[in-house]
Amino acid sequence: MATSQPYDAHEGAQPRDALETLELQDRLVVDLLDRWKAGTRHLSEQGDDVNTRWERGSEVKLLLQHLAVREEAKGRVRDALVDAGRDDLAARLEGDGPGRRADLDVLEEAARGLVAMNLNNPEVDRAVLRIDERVRPELLEESRLLRAVGEALGPVEDRGLPSDRNVRMHSVTHPSPEPRWFDKVGPLRAARAWYDHLRGSPHSGTSPKVDEAREYVPGPKHHGP
Repeated sequence: MATSQPYDAHEGAQPRDALETLELQDRLVVDLLDRWKAGTRHLSEQGDDVNTRWERGSEVKLLLQHLAVREEAKGRVRDALVDAGRDDLAARLEGDGPGRRADLDVLEEAARGLVAMNLNNPEVDRAVLRIDERVRPELLEESRLLRAVGEALGPVEDRGLPSDRNVRMHSVTHPSPEPRWFDKVGPLRAARAWYDHLRGSPHSGTSPKVDEAREYVPGPKHHGP
């Protein structure tokens, strides 16, 4: 089993706050979607293959958790923008938040209780494709938007944003499309996140070809700094 290590797929650096976490999760989410779609093409063109289905299902388990971390990071950065009087940027960053969280909820319900091999089914496929259709255009806009957000909030030490670890500790995979009162209570949200990530942990039947380091990025099971 891999030990917990700082992980950045592109830069080798551990994110320090919610904005850096969001930037990292954007890259990881699109990477996971690309890998899942490559597996889909392989199965369509080459026929059924057990290893491909195992790896493709493993990507779904990881995608669910990384989407949850991304959503939590977006919320924390959005709130900081509102506090800074930048409601315009906050609204652009939020986008269709209720629809995005509803899509995540649908995927969580479709994947709940299943090992990676069993995540190759029409219900899960529809949920992932729906997320892909929503997230890709958003990511194109976000790559430009986050530069403006960084300028508005200033350097890391002045942003007042929660740490990467704090974001992960509160990232729920079963979110409410519209935030409810208990979503604003930190300890309750952390408890929900712990339960969600424990229930959907990638460890259960995940392909050994999946980058194990990824398993330590989302959620409360991470024990790094």
